[in-house]
Amino acid sequence: AVLVFLLYPFVTGGSWTDGLFRALVLLVISCPCALVLSIPLGFFAGIGRAARQGILLKGSNYLDALRKVKTVVFDKTGTLTEGVFSVDEVLPRDGVTPEELLYWAAYAESSASHPLGRSIVKAYEGSLFRVAELVEVTGGGVSARVEGKAVLVGKKAFLQEAGVEAGEEKDRGVTIYVALDGVLLGRLRLSDRIKPGAEQAVRELRGLGVSNLVMLTGDSSSAGAEVGRKLGLDEVFSGLMPADKLEHVRRLKPEEGLLAFVGDGMNDAPSLAAADIGIAMGGVGSDTALQAADVVVMKGDPVAVPQGMVLSRATERIIVQNIVLILGVKLLVMVLGILGLAGMWAAVMADVGVCLLAVGNSMRIFRVKLDA
Repeated sequence: AVLVFLLYPFVTGGSWTDGLFRALVLLVISCPCALVLSIPLGFFAGIGRAARQGILLKGSNYLDALRKVKTVVFDKTGTLTEGVFSVDEVLPRDGVTPEELLYWAAYAESSASHPLGRSIVKAYEGSLFRVAELVEVTGGGVSARVEGKAVLVGKKAFLQEAGVEAGEEKDRGVTIYVALDGVLLGRLRLSDRIKPGAEQAVRELRGLGVSNLVMLTGDSSSAGAEVGRKLGLDEVFSGLMPADKLEHVRRLKPEEGLLAFVGDGMNDAPSLAAADIGIAMGGVGSDTALQAADVVVMKGDPVAVPQGMVLSRATERIIVQNIVLILGVKLLVMVLGILGLAGMWAAVMADVGVCLLAVGNSMRIFRVKLDA
């Protein structure tokens, strides 16, 4: 603007007054309000649309990062499956009745927080009292003292580490072992249902260019393989402790793009924190998982993961459109203003008018279809 004012009389032979007017027009046009407004406005609109879908983001940087995801790692229970188990089979050892096996298992799990434990308690139809001496081992099982006797309920490896002979039977599905005073009482087989939106989520993530879909689970290999086969996942790792999940998350990070981990429970908190983007299922997730995550899906539906990616890409497109529109209009009117073909009214339109256009364009995010 200063150069236009100083050079105008010498280049065009015009008056200093005309040079000053054109310089002022140039100053009004070059006001950066629209440009500064367009980027945060685009992210605010994207975050607002995500919130309407029950997807809560802890910052605009996570909304932007979702479009760069190339690897998605899922937890199984409560994430891809409903996490509402049912006891299908009660398999006591010789000399033990099914009622007795379920009795000790339900009492030991009466104060436990894991979905498997809650399903065992539900399967026992009698009244229960809360067990005072309860130790819940993350990813393993529970140990409790019931009626003066030591009860262990959990995975085969958990009982074996405690010195219990768990037998050589091959696990099928989700299998829980029960021991009383160091002696195996029997096994419980449980089943879980795949969430209705899990298959759609996997299909849409493929369509969005996610190249690697992985599931990590602490359940048996047979239970994990069955879910992985039904959903068409690339890799399934079973029988994992929380530390094992964390190690896999670190190993699976792609060279190009980002890794998102989707989980729900307390066991998943380390993995959620270690991933580039941690996504917690808020409907069933623990407080620890919600605090560790960057994105919270309130409805607990895995379809929200591809929806978040669609919104991320749509937000980026809108922001780029705003930048191109603003710079294009301002540069055009700047040239016209210097040439004297645009007056102050055009300068105001190039500033305030473009701001309004950017606002209107950002609101288009609320009309974006979320189907991948």
